[in-house]
Amino acid sequence: MNNGFKVITLCGSTRFKDEFLEAQKRLTLEGNIVISVGLFGHSGDDEVWTEGVKDMLDRQHLAKIDLADEIFVVNVGGYIGDSTRREIAYAEIKGKSLVYLERCRKQCLYKNYAALRELHDAGRISDEDFEQAGRVFDEKRKIAIAEYNACTGPWPYQWKDIDTVVCGILQQNGLASIDYHDLEYLYEADNVSEIRIKGKGSNDKEQLQSIIDTIRNDYMNLLQLSKKLAITLIGSSNSTTHIEKIADCLTGKDIVWQIKTLTAEETEIRLSIVTIQ
Repeated sequence: MNNGFKVITLCGSTRFKDEFLEAQKRLTLEGNIVISVGLFGHSGDDEVWTEGVKDMLDRQHLAKIDLADEIFVVNVGGYIGDSTRREIAYAEIKGKSLVYLERCRKQCLYKNYAALRELHDAGRISDEDFEQAGRVFDEKRKIAIAEYNACTGPWPYQWKDIDTVVCGILQQNGLASIDYHDLEYLYEADNVSEIRIKGKGSNDKEQLQSIIDTIRNDYMNLLQLSKKLAITLIGSSNSTTHIEKIADCLTGKDIVWQIKTLTAEETEIRLSIVTIQ
């Protein structure tokens, strides 16, 4: 706040000059101090593209974010470019409130951290800020994994919670890095849900059959509506055979298979099916 006025910095692609000016006018009339861009490089201000100017303006805009209480993202049509993505990640690590012109998918945990790495590599944030970002990333990832593991399923998801699904799947497969690209398609889904099934029976054959029966009896309608499935099977050393039998009841579906072996203490075959619509 500055003399009782909230300070709002506008972020977004400079191709949306008219929308920037409209937001600036509206937010000012609502009683806010509004900080905008100085030039619109994608709307005719060619000075932006002369040597050194774009870098200076990018650094200036991070400083404008530092001055703000809130960031207003001019994301016309939901569009968020690379520069804006980095500014959003920077604003979050600085604890700024974020408001969007249009509803959009939450920027994923992994992309946020990658954006901050880009800023650090370009010398735009300090080593200390980047180290703090790493600690925040690790903490958020651990919270997401704990939430995933606490669920007994089925667990319906919307895009806003997708970090939990992705972190959980990566954790199931022993992956702790930010290299999540094999599962990036999950973030693009309109709707994501998860089914968790535990096998019942005294041996692998009985447990596997109970899983197949549960799929056919309880979840086939949902699975038939899904564009893609990410299936994690936690089973015995015969998992390849298990996969073939499960696949037989999901003929024609686009499936990403992931396998994890039961530990010595575990006896129940388990299946996680993430559905993407």
